[in-house]
Amino acid sequence: MSMKIRELTRLPDDYGEGERFVLEVDGDVVIAAGGGEPEDNNLSRDLNFVFQIAGLMRRAYEAGKRGEPFEFESGELPEEE
Repeated sequence: MSMKIRELTRLPDDYGEGERFVLEVDGDVVIAAGGGEPEDNNLSRDLNFVFQIAGLMRRAYEAGKRGEPFEFESGELPEEE
């Protein structure tokens, strides 16, 4: 088994809007940022993914200790997501 990380981004449009970032681990979205309302960009709302970072680091560390391969893919987030 391997740990597969997929990083998807969308660049902002000509007006600086629509920028988005998604991080998937083994097919599950674990971090998603952007696309929300500015007033929601705080730790209790759209930025609450930061509380998962330490757990994700531990998960990657443990997978590495077990010798699991680490796959990383980067791409553009489709417009509909």
